[in-house]
Order: sequence, then structure tokens, then C-alpha cells
Amino acid sequence: MNFRCVFPSCNYKENDVFEDDFLQHLKEEHCDEIQEISIKENIPINMAEMIAVSNSKVFINS
Repeated sequence: MNFRCVFPSCNYKENDVFEDDFLQHLKEEHCDEIQEISIKENIPINMAEMIAVSNSKVFINS
């Protein structure tokens, strides 16, 4: 899949990456932001991660 990180402070942009690899990026680089979303929205951390992954997917029309 192709990913462009949803967080404005991040320049992560990769093509042909596995979702697990991008999830690892989120956990390493954005754990504070994910935790903040989890608390603010009153949702589990894994749900906040899932939303961030979903919002970071880039679809390319061919």
C-alpha cells in the first residue's frame, strides 16, 4: 500500500509498504499523538491507530 502520514508534523511518505510497517512508524514516532486522540475521543488506542492508518492510505488511480 501507499502511505502518507496523516500527522501534519510528519513527512513520512512511502509506496509499496506493508500496513504493519506503517503501523510500526505510528507506534515509534507518534505514540503521544495516538494516545492523545485515544483520550480525547474516548476510544481504545488500537482504534485510534486503526483510524490513523486508514486516514494515511493513499490510493493512486491507474
